[in-house]
Amino acid sequence: MGERRCAAVRVLVLQAAWALAGGQVRYSVPEEAEAGTVVGRLAQDLGLEAGEAEARRLRLVAQGRRASVELSGASGALLLSSRLDREQLCAKSAPCALRLEVLLERPLRVFHVELEVTDINDNAPGASDADIGANAQLSYTLSPSEHFSLDLQKTEEDDESLFLVLRKSLDRETIPVHRLVLTASDGGRPSLTGTMELLISVLDANDNAPQFNQSVYKVQLPENANEALCGDYMPRIWMREEQ
Repeated sequence: MGERRCAAVRVLVLQAAWALAGGQVRYSVPEEAEAGTVVGRLAQDLGLEAGEAEARRLRLVAQGRRASVELSGASGALLLSSRLDREQLCAKSAPCALRLEVLLERPLRVFHVELEVTDINDNAPGASDADIGANAQLSYTLSPSEHFSLDLQKTEEDDESLFLVLRKSLDRETIPVHRLVLTASDGGRPSLTGTMELLISVLDANDNAPQFNQSVYKVQLPENANEALCGDYMPRIWMREEQ
């Protein structure tokens, strides 16, 4: 009797293992798709007949990021309950995929569903771009300037660093403040751009020697002039310096 019971337990365990090894279904949806968007006909893709999804209680297993996805009990369709933001879900990681578990009862089977959230060009670039791929390939331009230019360099970590390079000496007395506009454009179609203003104040350097108002000052003194009288004969001397 004991052996027969053990054999029955082994059969049940093997059946459960076979059922839990079910297949995997893959879908993709663009980020920012409207709530209610049908991601896929899950019941149909699992080979279920009409009405079988509801009869056999096809349902999603609750898990972390599933809040934006729901399963229609009547039709067996997988649809969005709210918008998905790929940058919020996965940042720079690619591909960005949500992994869901779907439970089918009577008899028990578990299916794995992978939902890839594809990138759209929805982020205008700044110093960096939250998008990925071509949407994140940035180029930079600087408003016309004879004094400054841009230099984009690769770092050891394969990142990019942008430098503002001085090409011509500055003269604060001529132009005390330089105003430039930096524009970043991404590789999306259509391309998005972001701009920022650069305000460069030129600090003063001691590069101007003081100057007298006259190159020569002449004065005549009597030979018997004393110290008290010198002040009456000495001219006023003016000196100026360019700031």
